[in-house]
Amino acid sequence: NYRMLCAFPAILLTALFFMDQNISVRLVNSPDNKLKKGPAYNVDLVALGVITGVLSIFGLPWMCGATVQSMNHVRAMSETRLNPETNEIEIERVTETRLTGFIIHAMLASTVMLLPLIKTIPIPVVSGVFLFLGRKLMTGNSFLQRVTDAFAERRRLPDNNPLNLLGRKKTLIYTGVQVLCLLGLFGFKQISSITIFFPAMIGVLMSIRAFALPKIFSDDDFVALGDPTPV
Repeated sequence: NYRMLCAFPAILLTALFFMDQNISVRLVNSPDNKLKKGPAYNVDLVALGVITGVLSIFGLPWMCGATVQSMNHVRAMSETRLNPETNEIEIERVTETRLTGFIIHAMLASTVMLLPLIKTIPIPVVSGVFLFLGRKLMTGNSFLQRVTDAFAERRRLPDNNPLNLLGRKKTLIYTGVQVLCLLGLFGFKQISSITIFFPAMIGVLMSIRAFALPKIFSDDDFVALGDPTPV
């Protein structure tokens, strides 16, 4: 009977894998990246489930979507240009190949022989690398852009800016909700005794976006805010 208690954390872990995988692939398959190959969300989840099952049998570490690394990989394979109208960098095309993925993971596997050397690298150096990758990924983030635009004069912003399309009040309400959700997640993670329920908190955020916010904002509003409703 006690074994059945394992089902509860297993359900939470399954939810975490599901959301982490879908968040990563949706960011990668964003229309802004102009990828030609279509998404395969169901096939990805089937592959993830099979791999996770095999790893569990042998007691090996699980794998899941790596959002920061995936996005930086897409950007590394992208050809960009400066849009003279918006004065922003836009992606023209992305070289879509499996070769780089195989090479990257082959190099990761080869580091097993370098573990005695790698363990001498200070933790702050490793943390700095991830901080740099995360900061690089923030470029072009619509949420951060709206936060900075909130302190700018509307007449200095482009015509397609949410502040000009929806007005300052409506834009700040949406951005404020996002800020509160972010602070709530950060505070939740600081309490180690309840962090096992973190996947449930992600589900709460999804519910807010799917059911609460549409009562205030229309689909056109979400598009203007840079957060279109997935089809």
